[in-house]
Amino acid sequence: MLRAIKLATMSTEPPYSALIPLLCKYGKSVKKDPLKAKDGKSSTNKKFTKKKIVPKSGKKALVSKEVMDALKENRKEKKEKRERDVSERKNQSNKKKKPNREPAEPLKKKALKEIRKAHDNVDYENITKIKKLWEKGREKELETSKKQEIIVELKKLMEGKIASLMFKHDLARVVQMILKFGKREHKNFIVEELKPHIQDLAKSKYSKFTVNCMLKHTTPDQRNAIFKTLSGHFKKLTLHANSVSVVDTLYNDYATSKQRTEIITEFYGKEFYLFRDVLSEHLSKVLEVHPDKKSVILEELLKLTGTFIEKGLTGYIVVQHLMLQYFLYAEPQAITELLTDKLVDQVVNFVHTKEGSKIAMRCLWYGTAKHRKLLIKNFKGHIKEMAVDENGYLVLCALFDCVDDTVLVKKAVLTEIMENLDVIVMTAHGRNLVTYLLAGRAKLNPALTEVLSVGDSNPHSKKNAEVRRQEILTHISPLVVQNFTENLSSLLLEKSTSLLITTALTYVNCDTMSLLTALSTLCRDDSSAVDELTTHIVLRNILQSANHQKVFTDTLVTEIPLEKFKEWCRTNRGAFTVLRMVEHKSADQHQSFVEGLKNCGINECSESVGRDKLIEFLNSSD
Repeated sequence: MLRAIKLATMSTEPPYSALIPLLCKYGKSVKKDPLKAKDGKSSTNKKFTKKKIVPKSGKKALVSKEVMDALKENRKEKKEKRERDVSERKNQSNKKKKPNREPAEPLKKKALKEIRKAHDNVDYENITKIKKLWEKGREKELETSKKQEIIVELKKLMEGKIASLMFKHDLARVVQMILKFGKREHKNFIVEELKPHIQDLAKSKYSKFTVNCMLKHTTPDQRNAIFKTLSGHFKKLTLHANSVSVVDTLYNDYATSKQRTEIITEFYGKEFYLFRDVLSEHLSKVLEVHPDKKSVILEELLKLTGTFIEKGLTGYIVVQHLMLQYFLYAEPQAITELLTDKLVDQVVNFVHTKEGSKIAMRCLWYGTAKHRKLLIKNFKGHIKEMAVDENGYLVLCALFDCVDDTVLVKKAVLTEIMENLDVIVMTAHGRNLVTYLLAGRAKLNPALTEVLSVGDSNPHSKKNAEVRRQEILTHISPLVVQNFTENLSSLLLEKSTSLLITTALTYVNCDTMSLLTALSTLCRDDSSAVDELTTHIVLRNILQSANHQKVFTDTLVTEIPLEKFKEWCRTNRGAFTVLRMVEHKSADQHQSFVEGLKNCGINECSESVGRDKLIEFLNSSD
């Protein structure tokens, strides 16, 4: 067909009426030219009517006007036909339309949710009843009798189905309510139903709380039954992110000594688990029985420790106990290799526990300078909490003992301690820390000294211990004196805090005149303070100190008039304070002060042991 068109267009003799029907059929548009130019390029996507076709003879030929008009007419007819078809289809659709009605009200989201739940869950109605009863039963103001009635109904609805319902968070709470408020028969019912599924429940995100609730609200016999169900699987459960909390609760709060041994020895290997009855939870006692197995046990503990660190389970007591057994008996080099960035980041999370603080101290002792710097960086912001914690302050003491970079210690640790010193000294453990900073191990408990002395031989501390301590003391001395001067009244309220004043005056290596003057002013303004036990002890210690006796006596004699000393002598403790001022004969104005006391009428004061001894001394000094 295209060949015929080609031949026709190449002809120079009109008309082309014979080709009009063919052109009307194929002439709308041409996607591919039937002809190509001499240069080989195609004239695609161009209208056929506008293409100039050059015949082989070299003569030009154009499509005639008649052909063009025929093509336009054909396109117009097709367009009109399409429009007629569209209008007809619209008319037909309008005829089929139903009469106008009010649109149905759409279902609310909550209703749709309920429909979906009912479709997905066969026991949906029963579950809905359980939830509604639970909502009533959990009210705090509900009477006990009504609460028991609700628990009885819940038991009937859940009987035989508890295990299947337990893995949903809301239904797990229903069981927890029964365990908490139910009678013994209800608790027995729950335990018997769930006993075969304890391991699966412990691994669940929600039902693990129910297992912990069972341990808390059941009898010792029922706890033993739960323990037997878990026995032999403690290692697997401890390595699971959810069930580790159940093992930790059981180990830390409810297990007997024998049960603890059984839990821990399971981690040492199968052969030790078989002989758990004659072993202990502490590795030291296990090695006494099997010294040749040390390397095997440490290798097993190393693998476990790596897994605990990788999974971030180091916050649990049972995990810390196992890690500590490795840290206690492994070689220092092995501990250094274990100190990855992941462990260093987690140390701050367990410094507050007994086992965790011992691990943290060994991380400081056996860590390199880089590890110590990272540890201090992670401690930043938690120093105040560590300083007042029973175990945390020991970690700080170990830090002061081993870190050679005292500039870093001053900036990151001591700054935070000095900023919160007034709060820290009000706690027992905070006072121990401040005393350690001032006096070192001179005033430390012997048991704690033994604990801290383990790190003295660590391979990474090069600076002399006394040099390190003096650098720290030089930095904190003026800050401590300033703080104690500003908070002198509050420190003298308790005996334990007042003793810190004497410690500071004894060990600081800076000028203490401001503190002595503040104490003298306090005694001058309030004579009754001298009779207080705490103030009396501080004054006695200062007046008996070789370093401050003369300076403080001169300050008192200069600042306080004789009439005030007469008021002091009216009480037993005040009279003894005046006696200590004169009996050492160290004051510059000693003679004039003694003469003034003789003439101020001390004999008129009420009788006391202190007054009598003071009068006796004054009479003997003639």
